[in-house]
Amino acid sequence: MPQPGRWLVALLAACTVFTAACESKDDEALAGTYVGDAVDSQDSSNRKEFTLNLAATGTAVGGTYRIKAIILDVSGSVSGTMTGSELSLTLTPSAPECPYRITGTWSGDRISGTYTAFNCFVRSDGTITLKKK
Repeated sequence: MPQPGRWLVALLAACTVFTAACESKDDEALAGTYVGDAVDSQDSSNRKEFTLNLAATGTAVGGTYRIKAIILDVSGSVSGTMTGSELSLTLTPSAPECPYRITGTWSGDRISGTYTAFNCFVRSDGTITLKKK
């Protein structure tokens, strides 16, 4: 008669393999370039174009970004996490500019949510919708 401990070990091993496989597919599916508009909460005519080049390993997300607007053209690095479909990203500029946070949801070929500039002398926040190229 099989020992209960062996079944438990086999079950845990199978769960680990299947979980790793699912995370790997999400990693690959998230990877890519996302482009779209951000609409400022203070003035809806004040739009910014965000471009995020993302990659993921497990729950860690990294990459580069560029934000363009009428008087803004800034780029830098992206770091953050993805838990399930929930994203939390920090955009750190290469030059001394305002860093941004994006909190949102990843859904296949789209990222949607909110953005906020922080440690900045002006207020900049609003909604963001990006589509994978």
